[in-house]
Amino acid sequence: MRPGRIFLFLMLVLAVLALIGWAVPDDGLRLGEQFTLRFPSPNTILFPVEQEKVDISEILALPTDPMDTTTVEAVVEIAVPEDVTQDIDTSGQSSLASRFALIHPEGNADVLFPFFEKLEKAKSGKRPIRVLHYGDSQLEGDRITAYVRNKLQSHFGGHGPGMVSAADIVTNFSVDRVLEGNWKRYSVMGRKDSTLNHARFGALSCFSRFTPILPDSVAPDTAVHTASIALKPTRRSYARARAWTVCRIYYGWHRAPVTMEMRQGEELLSSEVIPPSEKLLTREWRFPATPEEIMITFSGTDSPDIYAISLEGASGVVMDNIAARGAAGYEFRKADQQLLKAMYTDLDVEMLVLQYGGNVLPYMKSTEEAEQYGRAFGAQIKRFKQMVPGVSIVVIGPSDMSIKDGEFYVTRPYLEDVRDAMKANTLAQGAVFWDMYEAMGGWNSMVSWVEAEPPLAAPDYTHFSSAGAHKIGELFYHALIADHARFKAAQETGTATP
Repeated sequence: MRPGRIFLFLMLVLAVLALIGWAVPDDGLRLGEQFTLRFPSPNTILFPVEQEKVDISEILALPTDPMDTTTVEAVVEIAVPEDVTQDIDTSGQSSLASRFALIHPEGNADVLFPFFEKLEKAKSGKRPIRVLHYGDSQLEGDRITAYVRNKLQSHFGGHGPGMVSAADIVTNFSVDRVLEGNWKRYSVMGRKDSTLNHARFGALSCFSRFTPILPDSVAPDTAVHTASIALKPTRRSYARARAWTVCRIYYGWHRAPVTMEMRQGEELLSSEVIPPSEKLLTREWRFPATPEEIMITFSGTDSPDIYAISLEGASGVVMDNIAARGAAGYEFRKADQQLLKAMYTDLDVEMLVLQYGGNVLPYMKSTEEAEQYGRAFGAQIKRFKQMVPGVSIVVIGPSDMSIKDGEFYVTRPYLEDVRDAMKANTLAQGAVFWDMYEAMGGWNSMVSWVEAEPPLAAPDYTHFSSAGAHKIGELFYHALIADHARFKAAQETGTATP
């Protein structure tokens, strides 16, 4: 083919493509519910436009704490600062400070004062005060929680990572866990296991077993099964999380006797036979110093349901990380409420932090659906308040999340509607709201977090990186401790509520 004809052919192809580009709308052509056909316009190709970025320089300038390399032996002797507001500097950061502030119910800006009253006395208490941090995959592996926990424990006392499950789907940042035996995890999330004949999931929304679940009409296997859990502090965690001296286990509902042994290294500390039980049981061990490793071994023909193992100090603050991949925040209604209440009562929970909203966004199709989700979430807050009278509740709304729209990543549709619905229903229930989306920078801020150096979010434009999790933890802690500073000021003037 002659060069001239090749040139004319190429020009004809480009002309046809240009016509198609002009004809296809900027938002594309919908092909059913799942697909959209997009085509770049000639202007997009000839005159590309750079996406306007959200300025997050104030967030980047906000310092975060480095990993604490203090030894376990030394951390127990660290004095708790008397003035926990001394590291808060909002000078030159007025816009940032206003973005990350907690939002209170109208006419009740002192709603967290009862919690702060107990927080002030935490280091001299007979047992720790408990903060449960629930959320979705943004929290998996003790992300975000570990940072906030370390700040609270550094300022108000406390040790240990809190509750962990026997078997889990991710590695925990704050404790090493080694399993032996046929452990299986049952979760409130996802499709229900066909063998599961109850809804007793407990405070972690899951439990673990080392023998199969059998119908009540089937007798347990006559073979004895043995399984163990080894737990030890890990160098990748914060020093205070490594310095626990109390181990507590929550378990129960086994149909045959089970032997439970506790070892510290090679030394056998205890061995006991637990009779069959149809209720929640607890067992606690205390250590004069943090063990290098402990191992709990079970032997029996029928496994108990293991709900949680808590590693903590004798006083101060314990903050538990409870992540459920895919959770929307209303799965608690699927769990046995009596068991949930029993665990909360034994744990003496003082605050619930509920971080949700992101997992419903891919399925949102209207503002009305967002409002419906908000009402369902508000109903869950009401349920918690009835279950744990006097508990303080802080709701953390969704982060910014992006999807590809043409050439750029943009905030997911209906994100602000979901945020607004969660906030409205949170405040209506007398709880406190923290707007993570706004704290990040608002609309399209996730792009700036992904492109930051080092990156503060992953290339999926949804999850935070380790550095980003620390930034979010710092922003949230600043918001919480700013409220605590108001409480301290009210105490000094005699206007704080008792």
